[in-house]
Amino acid sequence: MCRLFGFRSNVPSRAHGSLVAAENALAQQAEAHRDGWGIGYFMGNEAYILKSDAGAADDERFARISRRLESHTFVVHVRRATVGQIDYLNSHPFRHGNWVFAHNGTIYGFEEMKDRVMAEIRDDLKELIFGRTDSEHLFYFIVSALDRAGISDCGRSDVDVALAARTISEALGRLFKWSEELGIQAPLTNFILTNGRQFFAQQAGIDLWLATQKVFCSDYVTCAEPDKICMDVARPLEMLWVKDFGSRPVRPVNHITVASERMGNENIWELVPEGALVVLDEDFNMTLWPAPENFRVDPGGHKPAIAV
Repeated sequence: MCRLFGFRSNVPSRAHGSLVAAENALAQQAEAHRDGWGIGYFMGNEAYILKSDAGAADDERFARISRRLESHTFVVHVRRATVGQIDYLNSHPFRHGNWVFAHNGTIYGFEEMKDRVMAEIRDDLKELIFGRTDSEHLFYFIVSALDRAGISDCGRSDVDVALAARTISEALGRLFKWSEELGIQAPLTNFILTNGRQFFAQQAGIDLWLATQKVFCSDYVTCAEPDKICMDVARPLEMLWVKDFGSRPVRPVNHITVASERMGNENIWELVPEGALVVLDEDFNMTLWPAPENFRVDPGGHKPAIAV
């Protein structure tokens, strides 16, 4: 499978440590994921994408770019191809307007499900699918669902995160239902989706880790943050579940890092519960939303390494 990294902070930061310098940095993970890389980032309110069909571990551009880029939001992906050949067009992240998306997983039996997926993608968006991956189709499948729910497909306006979470969950629920109807292994649909203000990270079949707190911060004494949120003992993840899309228990944060594997020793890493959608709103309140309807992990499929 591929590897994911996402970061959202209330101050612009560089991702070089996590991508190149840290223990188990993404570039090291890329030794086994040599089929392309991509970095999505934001300057002001606009999204930008840099990507390649080369392996990040062997491409000096990946290290050079990660040293120079500074942003409040990153989405980074290193690819190991499962659906679609090695090609620049098949490298993640994908972008539409200000929506940036990267997927770690596989929609098994995609050719059997493709007609159903395509039927739910808006006609003009079908013309923008230039690659051959299940991931790019999944992106426009979700964008189309958001559009039908009244959420801007370009992502340039603020998003009602409750409506978006429900819409994403319902869309994924259809994928799981179709796979069951067709007798296909359940899809693996870990992904990150953001417009630079709201941030969504879905766990669906593969381990996903997040960090919102530091083990220690060298700026703790001089930090101007009055509540020093990143050093607080935050409520455990299992206390953040939104029940039936109703009440919203939150964890206030000033940054979030999401990754396929833990990186470095500066962060306190937590394993995202099976099926959860991690949501960060524009005010940096984090919640966990329920697993999609029909969600399952098939016997013999990928299981979390650690129970939550």
